[in-house]
Amino acid sequence: MRRRSIRDIIWWALRIANLSLLFAIAGTAGLLLGTYSGIAEIIPNARDLGDIKPGQGSRVLSADGQLLGQVATEHRQFVLLEEIPQALQDAVIATEDRDFYNHIGIDPRAIVRAGIHDIIALGPRQGGSTITQQLARNVYLTRAKTLTRKLAEVILAIQLERAYTKPEIMELYLNQIYFGEGAYGVQVASKTYFGKDVSELGLAECALLAGLPKRPGYYSPFKDEQRGTERRNLVLALTAEQGFISAAEARKTQESPLELVEAREPLGQDAYRAPYFTNYVLREVARIYGADALYQGGLTIHTTLNDEMQEAAEEAIKWGIEYAKRRRFNVEHIALVALEPRTGAIAAMAGGLDYDESQYNFTVQGGRQAGSAFKPFVYTAALEAGYTPQSIVYDTPVTFVSDVGELYTPRNYNGVHHGPVTFRTALAKSYNVAAVKVGDRVGITSVIDVARRLGIYHTMDPYLSLAIGTCDVAPLEMTSAYAVFATGGLRAEPFGISRIQDATGRTIFEHRTVTWRALNEQVAELMHDMLSEVTRSGTAWYIGRNLNFPTAGKTGTSNEYRDAWFVGYSDTLVAAVWMGNDPPAPTAPPDSEKGISGATVPAPVWARFMAKAHPIAAAAQGREDGPRLVHIKAAEFGSPEAPEPPDEPPPDDSEEVPPEGTTTVTERICPSSGLLAGPHCPRAVQVTYDLESGAEPPQESCDVHASPPEVQPDEPNRLEPPQGPPDDRVTLPICAISEKIATARCPLVVNRTFKASEAPTETCERHMRSSLGP
Repeated sequence: MRRRSIRDIIWWALRIANLSLLFAIAGTAGLLLGTYSGIAEIIPNARDLGDIKPGQGSRVLSADGQLLGQVATEHRQFVLLEEIPQALQDAVIATEDRDFYNHIGIDPRAIVRAGIHDIIALGPRQGGSTITQQLARNVYLTRAKTLTRKLAEVILAIQLERAYTKPEIMELYLNQIYFGEGAYGVQVASKTYFGKDVSELGLAECALLAGLPKRPGYYSPFKDEQRGTERRNLVLALTAEQGFISAAEARKTQESPLELVEAREPLGQDAYRAPYFTNYVLREVARIYGADALYQGGLTIHTTLNDEMQEAAEEAIKWGIEYAKRRRFNVEHIALVALEPRTGAIAAMAGGLDYDESQYNFTVQGGRQAGSAFKPFVYTAALEAGYTPQSIVYDTPVTFVSDVGELYTPRNYNGVHHGPVTFRTALAKSYNVAAVKVGDRVGITSVIDVARRLGIYHTMDPYLSLAIGTCDVAPLEMTSAYAVFATGGLRAEPFGISRIQDATGRTIFEHRTVTWRALNEQVAELMHDMLSEVTRSGTAWYIGRNLNFPTAGKTGTSNEYRDAWFVGYSDTLVAAVWMGNDPPAPTAPPDSEKGISGATVPAPVWARFMAKAHPIAAAAQGREDGPRLVHIKAAEFGSPEAPEPPDEPPPDDSEEVPPEGTTTVTERICPSSGLLAGPHCPRAVQVTYDLESGAEPPQESCDVHASPPEVQPDEPNRLEPPQGPPDDRVTLPICAISEKIATARCPLVVNRTFKASEAPTETCERHMRSSLGP
């Protein structure tokens, strides 16, 4: 019985031992399987190990190859191993991995040594990672000190040693590792700490960099110079101990002071030149290629920006704000953008005065009321409808009634009206009432169509007030639209990126300029002539007086002086200047109701910019004898020695007094033909020509009214129908809607030829009195 009891006990003991062993085996297998699963999730495919590419930020270059900025998640610039001094490679080996050229990716002795330190410290305190392990961790893993991560690191290190040679691993490591102060890789680190390329480093500088990766923030000499010096000296001692340099050389170098860069070059946005333009370009690249390609793809982005013009733009807007402050105007923001009209290439972009204070780019973001700068689109629509610059509009009081019974009464500056005026004068002097009447006559939808074709993309509501610019527009839109007048009617979309290359230098994008006809060439030429009058004798006469090359453009001011504009062009460059506040607010000083108008500050700022930029653009187009300033040298424009802009430049919709000494001549002009009025012209108007500005009165008499007209139109500003030819046929203007003789109020008019006996005799009553009339 006793023997059986002993056997039972032994049997149960063996059974329990077997079960325990099975549980232990199962637990171990589960642990190993779990660890393997964890490792498998973080270890990349072995086929990918032979294609490590340290992420590189993208570079933005100006048109002449100057660096405008770099963008990256990690600021890094890849350099070949041959460019890295041997002293730096040796110092890194002596400090981080003395057996680098002998191990297979891991160093067992270093691991044991680190383990002993960790046991003594009762926690992870010292690493035993080789350079290869550090590379594996930086490229593929996190820095979390877990068993799974450490095992994955060991496996990856061994695989990397099989995929790469030792020099290749060293090259990848030195381009990948973090050196503190936002610098990744030895090239950016060298620039950050010493202000020079890594290839130019001496022994002391190499030793300092080699000591940083262990604890970059702690050993940074910018934070603690003494601590940085001690770390450098330790690296020098280790380098001598490993036989890379002599002990005497190490001691001599240890005695040398740190020679850090005096002024550190900022990284990221703080380092951007032309920051508004650079960010405009970067957003466009990110939109097309995605953020990963932009921040890690190593792209080289070639742009259209001209460095000299950009400098001129930034100087001009700074001067403009200072000048406005001297005039006690209440204004905080100013923007300028310029482009080449024939291609649309953006040559300069200053989206604001100070990028550090506001990153909002007023040239492309949002929009501001265009004011009178919108009027050229109104007169363009009128020219397309058959009017001429000499057509007459009555600048007299008028009230319009909308379809829902609302009243709208446009007003001129100070409530002054000017009677019958030509379209040319109405635009040059910026008369509001005249512009609204012309917009009403041609149809506001026609005005919107013109603005759309020329490049205005903001919403434009079909109200008559649109004729005087109550819509929002961006300066780049206005610049692009005015370029059509400069090119004889051709349009090209504005662009800032000319070419993009990938990290290998392969071109992946190249801009191709495409132009199309947005305006009839004759219409564009007539509008150019009208806009030239603005800078000769109109609201922007200040420009014509101070620049000796042909210019054209338009001032603009919105309600309550909230926005002020000048948009204009020469034969080489088109530019827009905007000034205002954000949020919109009047710019008048506290003791005045008058704020900044387009003529007051934006026009002089534009002239200041163009004085320098136009010759640069002319020279770039092969015209070395580019134009110059007549009265003021470019370097002195606006300086204390040079005459300031007039204290009271004309508001946009006020009548300008001709400059002193100007000679004028007044003639009776037939509004239908634009020629000298004859005895049979039904309504002649007095037109004053400014001879000094280049305006010339016609020399020939009206040939439309050579004899008494057979049909008397009921509107004074209507082009008269020509008399019937000898074959008893007559051509009349016909309203396409009512099929009767058109009046000036008819929205759609066509010329038709009839036999005299079949010609209509009644005028259109459907469209009533013309808004162009008195």
